[in-house]
Amino acid sequence: MNSDIGRWEPVPRHFDAPNWSTPKARTSVVTRTRVARHGSQPNPTQRPSSSGGENILLPYRHHHFAPPRRSESYSHPTPLDEFRSSRRWPPNGYRQDEALCPQDAEDLISAGASTFKGYWDEIPNAPPGYNRFYAVMDSEHQSRTDRASFQQHAYRDTSLNMTGAADSQFPWLSLEQPCMAYAFGKSAGTTTLNYWVSKSGSGNPPTKFVGDAKPRKLKLLQILDRLQHLENGLEEDDPEEMYRYLYSTLIEDPERYSERPHYGMEQQIADLIVVLTHPTWIDFSNPKNQVVAKFFDSPDQHKKHDFFHQLLLSVELYLRIHSRNHADKAKRKLLLQLPPTIAWDLAVAQRWLENMSIKKSRTSHNQSTFSFDLRSKTRQKEALKIFAATLKWPNMDEIDYVLDEQDKKEKPLEDRSADAMSWFSGIILPGKTLSWLIMNSLIDCDRDTGEALKYLTHMHYSAGFQYRANTYWSSQCIVGKVLGAARGVKQVAGWIGPCIYTPDLKRTECVRIKQHDCLDAKLTPKDVEHMDTRTNPLGPRETSYPIEDYEVPMPDTEDVTDVIRMEKLSFVPTKEQPTSSRQVAGAPLVFDAAIYFACGGESWPMKLRYDVDFINAFPCHQGPHVLFSDFAYKALKIDDGLVDIHDWGRQSGRVSRPTSARSSPGKKSMALTTISNELAHVQVKKVLAIEALGVSDNEVFARAWCAHHGHSAIIANIKETCMACAIREAYAACVSVVIFTEGGKDTEKDEGVSCDRDSTYE
Repeated sequence: MNSDIGRWEPVPRHFDAPNWSTPKARTSVVTRTRVARHGSQPNPTQRPSSSGGENILLPYRHHHFAPPRRSESYSHPTPLDEFRSSRRWPPNGYRQDEALCPQDAEDLISAGASTFKGYWDEIPNAPPGYNRFYAVMDSEHQSRTDRASFQQHAYRDTSLNMTGAADSQFPWLSLEQPCMAYAFGKSAGTTTLNYWVSKSGSGNPPTKFVGDAKPRKLKLLQILDRLQHLENGLEEDDPEEMYRYLYSTLIEDPERYSERPHYGMEQQIADLIVVLTHPTWIDFSNPKNQVVAKFFDSPDQHKKHDFFHQLLLSVELYLRIHSRNHADKAKRKLLLQLPPTIAWDLAVAQRWLENMSIKKSRTSHNQSTFSFDLRSKTRQKEALKIFAATLKWPNMDEIDYVLDEQDKKEKPLEDRSADAMSWFSGIILPGKTLSWLIMNSLIDCDRDTGEALKYLTHMHYSAGFQYRANTYWSSQCIVGKVLGAARGVKQVAGWIGPCIYTPDLKRTECVRIKQHDCLDAKLTPKDVEHMDTRTNPLGPRETSYPIEDYEVPMPDTEDVTDVIRMEKLSFVPTKEQPTSSRQVAGAPLVFDAAIYFACGGESWPMKLRYDVDFINAFPCHQGPHVLFSDFAYKALKIDDGLVDIHDWGRQSGRVSRPTSARSSPGKKSMALTTISNELAHVQVKKVLAIEALGVSDNEVFARAWCAHHGHSAIIANIKETCMACAIREAYAACVSVVIFTEGGKDTEKDEGVSCDRDSTYE
């Protein structure tokens, strides 16, 4: 890990006490260093040895957060127990003007509080400046996580761990970056802290090494015959045969006639990599090439031949890398050093071997035919049925009928489109493509959708559609992110719905949404590396901790408004439309989206202009916890002037600069953007804590306000986390807004859809 060792430095911070608490008195008897906004660490951070996956516990950091001490007497509660029951600070037995020793501070302040650690890596074999970012939380496990679980095994294919078990979910080991196993938060329309942090990392770097070696020419039948043979593995017990076939049929041995022919596995791996780096091969790291069925099921025989030739070389390479004779340590090192194009070739090979089988039938003494057996089709059908049921698809009877495949007049499921072939075959590459394959396969199975919805594609992710009385939205679209908070809405496999109907669209219509880039600052390596020290529950490490430096922020759960309601989901076509929309009949138009809210006889329009993110807060344990005074915040109820705040970016410390009217959503406006040399965490000097408790529409309004003004936010369910931990997570993520919610009220009535809106990617 990279480390930039610094020191705590005084940073003057203004603390806004919330409206519902009394500002605490300050004493000059004990003084403390303020939280340094660049952070410091005595030693470089090391990654945890566990992924923090669904059933794995991250190692406990004894040297930082000691567990609470056991009470000496069972008849008297500890100060920590007394504090948790009374929620009063300071706890019984302590005075406001006292200071805690480090051990007592750990027991009373840090115990159970969420902690956030950041890591960054330089991308191997990449030019300087290409980095990956990650964030992990201590003590993450299945019952304490910010991630949605995978409801179906088929949905796990959205992510691929190249170096370990399929169910291991270290974010830094996934092929796709950011890691899609962390893409979806527990609440619909949200993501996770790790995914948010990873988005500030670099994309795939340019390939440094490009080979000029070409393979030997092969006929398609030869290729398919060898692929069928490799389903049983390599001839590892016969190295002579492995060498003979590779170098006499597939590629050249550059040292064949020397004294050192390439019998070694490492040499053969290197030769295959050189051949596969030739620029004429398909680059599967490019999103436009990630619907694999467009190649293996292509009517273009030349394209199909080239794909299977590349697949054969990739399978030969994959099986050698994963040979039982290849040491695990060497295997992991190699996989992490591979050029991106080769790593994605291996992903295609792995998914093919896992899901597809080739059958050879002899039609005469000199002629054979090949067919493909979709080994995972039953699993994929069940996953599609669960997907449709979760979204309350309006035409479920038709879907059930088609998926049963009892009507011989119906076209086979996999033959309906390239997306359907990819989905039902299981040849799905990791990344965002899976969401679009499953939705398009569902649409292909419903004849009532007609031609209007055939334009959905992962290349235009800010999209959705209306079908009958519901709308459905990609989780990458700002409309879906906002409406994910509405009652009855669920998130599954990257889609959000069923959402409210809009009169501005046709009964069945596909739309693309105009959304501007988020205005939040991109994180830098220093922002990520010093995340834990910037957000330590204690503040800076000291020899003593003044009690008056902490408070217990609490939302008002008694006086909760119930007057805000969604009035209308509005869409207006933009003036500038893409060429395809003008030239192709039925092609989707681009719209500006807005939501109108009714409140007290007034109508509040909120334009969904910015592609902001909502980060599901990580659950804390046995809160509430106290908050160090340097973590400044402003508490505001949803109906207490939020609609009138137009410059929170400037108030919170975001760097501003003027932009042209063309690039800004509002003409002659001052867009708040990031200056490249300004650290992101320096631009968050205060956090807006929006109390959106009560009915779901309150949270929808808060999210819409964020999308209108360009603020990403932490979504904190007070049933799972406390106000202090959520505010610190905002500082960890370098965002300036936290939305406190209850996930809607149990008494909310919903017509036609379930009131449960938890994510199930899920």
